[in-house]
Amino acid sequence: IVTGVRHVGVESIEQAARFAARCGHPLVTGFGVAGDERIGEMEDYVRAFEIAREAGLGITIHAGELTGWETVQAALDHIRPSRIGHGVRAIENPDLVRRIADEGVVLECCPGSNIALKVFDSFADHPFPALQAAGCKVTLNSDDPPYFWTSLKREYDIAGEHFSMNEKALAAVTRTAIEAAFVDKKTKTALLARLNGAAR
Repeated sequence: IVTGVRHVGVESIEQAARFAARCGHPLVTGFGVAGDERIGEMEDYVRAFEIAREAGLGITIHAGELTGWETVQAALDHIRPSRIGHGVRAIENPDLVRRIADEGVVLECCPGSNIALKVFDSFADHPFPALQAAGCKVTLNSDDPPYFWTSLKREYDIAGEHFSMNEKALAAVTRTAIEAAFVDKKTKTALLARLNGAAR
């Protein structure tokens, strides 16, 4: 995923989108915008995402971590992503949670970084289980492993310990991640086959 960063400005983000659209590398399959959500408005990035979408790239954007549910709603309204990085503050608005579930948008949840950044006071307060129970598609992600001293394994361990998720439940989260991955059908089928084999 080629990622534009909010704090370097809209023009730079659009340049990143144009690069992603024209580079033609088989491993460049998506485009996103990350960085401090308090910088800029969702409307600022519409053109960049139009460039990426026209090129057939998968679309994701960070929203609803450092800022409230409003940025998640704005992302849905203006960017129309298939995935949202974080998105956990959507829990503050039940109508928005229902919309996310109804539209099938995947939330790329990063519990470790959410606690490190004090978005929530503790894992007991984290809305991952509530979002999942409400029908939202959720995945577990490591965000910035060196910065937050984490890994994908640690995020799964967190979910097992603090969200009471057993192996079957964690495998279901992995299935959601594979189904939402910005990869071709052949790769997705192979990954799902490996997951199914491991679950037996």
